[in-house]
Amino acid sequence: MSDNSNTEKDFVREQYEQLIDTYGKEDTILVSHYGELSQSVISTLEGSVEQKVTELEIAKGPLKKIFFISVETLQNMLLHGHKNNEGQQHNFFILYKNGVKMYVVSANLVANNSIPALEKQIDTINSFDDEKALKAYYLEHLENNTMSDKGGAGLGFITIGMKSGNKLQVDFKKINDQFSLFTLTSAVTLS
Repeated sequence: MSDNSNTEKDFVREQYEQLIDTYGKEDTILVSHYGELSQSVISTLEGSVEQKVTELEIAKGPLKKIFFISVETLQNMLLHGHKNNEGQQHNFFILYKNGVKMYVVSANLVANNSIPALEKQIDTINSFDDEKALKAYYLEHLENNTMSDKGGAGLGFITIGMKSGNKLQVDFKKINDQFSLFTLTSAVTLS
C-alpha cells in the first residue's frame, strides 16, 4: 500500500469522525457509514434509513424524498466515486436531523481535475429558484445527453436537487495532487 493510499483513507476517516462529532453535539444522527460500498452494504443502509425515518413518524411526502435522496446518493457514490491507485473507494454517508430539516451527507474521492466540471454542474442546479424551471432543465438534460461509460446520463445531482427542494451544498478538500474529498449535503424540509 502506498503512502498516498494511507493518506487518503486516513483523511476520509478523519473528516467522517469530525462530522460525526460535530453533528452528534446538537443534531440527531440517524444512520452513518464509513468505508467501501457494495450493493449489499447499500441494501443494508437503505433498510436502516427506511427504519429510522419511519420511526420518526415523518409525513409521507418528506419521508419519500429522504429515502429517494439517500438511495440516489448511495448509488452515485458506488458508481461514480473514484477509486484510489490501489482500487479502493473511501466513502462515508450520514443521515441526520436538525430541527425541521433532515440532511443527507455523502463523501467520496474525486479526481482533482474533475472538480471544475462538478462545481459547474452543482452551480447550474443551484441557480434555479423555480421548481418548474429545474424540472425543464432535467427534461432537456435527459433528452440531450447520452449514457456515460458508468451507465449514467448525469442526472443524479439534478434529481437530488429536485427532490430536496433546497440548494445542494458541496465541499472539496484536497487530499493530495491526485484526489480530493467531495462532500455533498442535501436537505429535506420536514414540514
